[in-house]
Formats: sequence, structure tokens, C-alpha cells
Amino acid sequence: MEVNKKFIAKMIRFYGLIVVLSNAIAVMVPKMISIPILDAENTQKWESYLKGNHFANIATFFAFLVPTIVCIIYSKKIFKSDEKIVKNVAEIPSVFSLSSVIGWNLYYFIEIPFVIHARAQFAIHVKGILISSWAFALFSGMTAWTLSYLAIEILNRVILLPKVFPEGHISRSGFSFRPSLKHLMLFCFMVTSVFPVVMLLTSYIAIHINNNLMLNWGIVFVSILLLIIAFVITLSLSRLIINPLNKLTQASKRIKDGDYKSRVGIVTSDELGILADSFNDMADSLAEKEFMRDTFGKIVDPEVRDYLMKEKESDGLSGLGGETREVTVLFCDIRSFTAMSEKMEAVEVVSLLNKYFTALGQCITRHHGIINKYIGDAIMAIFGAPVKSDNSAKDAFEAAIDMRKALIEVNKDFLKEGLPAVRFGIGIHTGPVFAGTIGAANRMEYTVIGDTVNTASRLESLCKTYKTDLLISDASASRLEKESDKLKFLADAEIRGKTGTMKVYTAEN
Repeated sequence: MEVNKKFIAKMIRFYGLIVVLSNAIAVMVPKMISIPILDAENTQKWESYLKGNHFANIATFFAFLVPTIVCIIYSKKIFKSDEKIVKNVAEIPSVFSLSSVIGWNLYYFIEIPFVIHARAQFAIHVKGILISSWAFALFSGMTAWTLSYLAIEILNRVILLPKVFPEGHISRSGFSFRPSLKHLMLFCFMVTSVFPVVMLLTSYIAIHINNNLMLNWGIVFVSILLLIIAFVITLSLSRLIINPLNKLTQASKRIKDGDYKSRVGIVTSDELGILADSFNDMADSLAEKEFMRDTFGKIVDPEVRDYLMKEKESDGLSGLGGETREVTVLFCDIRSFTAMSEKMEAVEVVSLLNKYFTALGQCITRHHGIINKYIGDAIMAIFGAPVKSDNSAKDAFEAAIDMRKALIEVNKDFLKEGLPAVRFGIGIHTGPVFAGTIGAANRMEYTVIGDTVNTASRLESLCKTYKTDLLISDASASRLEKESDKLKFLADAEIRGKTGTMKVYTAEN
């Protein structure tokens, strides 16, 4: 998969800018919130201490520096190869936003030694100072995390991921962490419920403590109760959405594995119900198409079926056209079939042909050939098209030898059933043909056309003249170097419609 590194780098730099802006806003948000002051005198001493040095600015600088360093290191890591970019691009929102949390946690720990130093210098109690500092770092970190994650995740899903995964299949990239729908629901709960309630409750408690007012514990209790209710609602909604989606995912995997009877039992009137109904309709349609495809594969060879189904429209005629290539053509015909069939019932003739064609067809497909057509009691097979072969003549020769063996077994079955034994003649020739689909736009046939086909057919007819069941042309025999010891030269045969003679060979039984 090729990726546009320049575009991705530009987006990542923009994501980094979002992280910086989120942290800038995070510095201001806690200043708008009242934080409990347990001891006003200690707070005044602490503020006096802060005015005498610049450590607060240094700590804040680290809160910005750490996310920047994390983002740069992570970006360089994933840009080592295209594979790493594809594998990690969906994790950028999580990594970049969590870097802000790390930065503000570091801010808090940097402040602790200064608090201890202030205690030694001014003899102040540090408990209230540490609580206030922790609250500041907590709210700043949550603000930066919320703003940066939402902004980057939206941009990632809308702009970047569709560019990197234009065909989808993002779940196959093996991310070490990929936020699920459940995670996003819990994130929404944190952002829309926990964060604002805690901020408001903190301000409420701070105002009362700082002004020596009595707290109304009912407000605190109701706030906590509302958080619990919101959490239960979030979990319930996530189950109502995730469980049906899991059923759809499992059913889609079964369909992918070929189980087109798979259905999902989601019965609701909402969007998920509509999706489930559409999914079941799709499964029905796929089952019907697979049935048609399977039936089509029984009418024509499966390799031809796949070739035709992959053909694209050209010149306004869907699938028509082809190419010139070298193939080997095999013709096989039953000897004296007309005289034999006159003495049999039509049902018996059909039964005999079906068993005969099945046995010989297996020999042909076993050696990479396709049965192009049945011409009465004759078989026309092609080796080397539509799927190319390293040595089509060798494939055809080995198929013919197997057909001999298969005929012996078939005749044994025929004799048991009271049917006459069958003899055949096979002609094999190798040469150039035009291989492709011919016909009309609404009715076509895959076949091969050329002198090679005619020659193979006439070689099969010459089997009667030379009293053999297999004739192989010189063009095919020349490609059977390893099988040359199995071949026997018969004659310089005259082929009807051709000037001159052709060397023909057979193979001993």
C-alpha cells in the first residue's frame, strides 16, 4: 500500500499544533475555577514565594515541552516505513492527547520539590498547597486531553484515515490500541458528565470553605447520584449499540466464510433494525448470486466462469474479445457411438454419457485443462487458456493417459449395469489460437478459434485410420522431451485441408 507521506506529515504537524493550543487553553481553564483554600495564611506565603522565583513558569514550560517531544518522537517512529505509518496512523489521536496528560502530571511532580523548599524557608503547611496544585494539574490535563483528542480524532476519521485506507479494512492493520465504540462512549461520559460536574462541585465546595460557609451535603449527594445515573445510562446505551453490532460482525464473518444462510436476529425499529434488515437482504442476494455462480460453473468450466466474471467492459460489449496465445487442444470422441446409441433407450444413453463425461472430465481438470464444450459424444478440451500453462502439451498428454485408465474403470461399471463398453479416439495438437469470448453482448461463449483446433479434431478422426486411441502431432510431441521414451512414431500423416504431411505419434498402453 502506497501512502502520501507529505500529506500525512502535514496533518501530523497540524495535530501537534492542536495539542499546543489545547494546552494553552488548559492553562486558563483552572484559573476560572475556585479551588478550596484550607489555610489562607499559608496560601499568601506560597504566593509570596512564587513571586520571588520563576519555577511555576518552568513547570508550565515542561507541561508544553513533554507533549511536543512525545509527538515528535512518535512521528519519527512511525515514519520509518510505510508499514509503520499504516499500522499506527489510527493511534495518533490517543498518543498525542495522552501526551498532554503526561505533561501536566510532570508539572505536578516538578512542583513538589519547590513546595518542600518553601516549607523549609517559610515554615508553611504544604497540605493545602499540594491539593491546590494537584487540582490545577488535574483540570489542566483533562482540558488538554479532551480538546486535543476530540479535535484530532474527528480530523483523523474525516480526512486522514480515508486517504490512508481508501478501500477500508482498517481493522486488519493490527493496531496495538484502537479505541472501540465502548471506549468512545466512556470518553463522552467523562467529558460531558464527570468533568463538568467535578468542576462545578469543586467550585461550590471552594466557595463555601473559603468563606467559612456550611456545605449543603444534599447538593454533593445529588451530584454524585447524577454521575452514577449517567454512568449506568452510558453503559446501557453502549450495550444497546455494541451487542447488535457484534452480532452483525459475527454474521458477516460467517458469510465471508461461505455461510450465506447466516442471518442476524435484530428486531428493532431504529437504525440498527434497518441495518439488520438490509444485512439479511444482502445475505439473501449473495446466496442467490452464489447459487447462480455455482450453476454457471457446472455449465462451463469453473476457470472459464471466473475468467468471464472478471472481464471488464470494452468497446461497449461486456466481456467480448480475447488474445492470441499458444495452447494445446484435445479432442476425444466415442467410436461407433451412433450405432451403439440406436440399440439403447434415450435414458440409458444419457446415463452412459453422464458417467463417461464425469470420469474423463476429472482427468482433464486434474491436469489443468478445461472442457470447452461437449459436441454430442465428443469432448473438446483446452490446455493453456484461459489460465496459462508452463507446458500445455505435457498437461494434455498426461490427461490423455489418465483418460485411458479412467475409461477402463468406467467400462467395468458399464458391464455391471448391462451397458455396452465404450472405445474412444483422442487427438492432441499444439499451436496458436485466438482465445476469448465471442458472440453477442447478451449471449457469449468462451472458446478458441484457429487452425490448431481443426488440426486436433482431424487428428482424432485419423485414430480410426491408424487403429489407435491416441494421436499426437509433431508440434505437441516436440514439447514432450521428458516423455519422449513413451512416444511411438506412427507415420507422416496427411491431414485433410493441409498441404504436405505431419509426423504423428502415439503412446503405448
